Amino acid sequence: MTTTYTLTTSPLVTQGSQLRWHIDSPSRKEPLTLTHGRIRLQGWLLAQGETSPRLAIKTGFATYSFAFNTKRPDVVAAILQQPADNHPGLCCGFNIAVPFSDRITLGLESDGLITWLEELTFSPTI
Repeated sequence: MTTTYTLTTSPLVTQGSQLRWHIDSPSRKEPLTLTHGRIRLQGWLLAQGETSPRLAIKTGFATYSFAFNTKRPDVVAAILQQPADNHPGLCCGFNIAVPFSDRITLGLESDGLITWLEELTFSPTI
């Protein structure tokens, strides 16, 4: 049996010139259907001035830490308005599957500290 969910997002900090992010998927525009108990999170995060930033994800089960794993030349060009070739922020994207939880929080991990950025809340549709 599959369950369909709708997404609401709540920013926990204000985006600014030094810290910007976007969650491409899941989307608030389309219902999410789970079939294997995992959710795929896709998006990007730019943290200027951070030397080795990582993506932190907190679910109802655990807190995970991931290296950014997707090159996003579109983000470098559109957000930073700089050439993407060999840009230090080129690999700012993520495409990660984690166990589903009705509440997932995304954050920036840097130097062992986590700044929580946005909370995703999933509600079953009836």
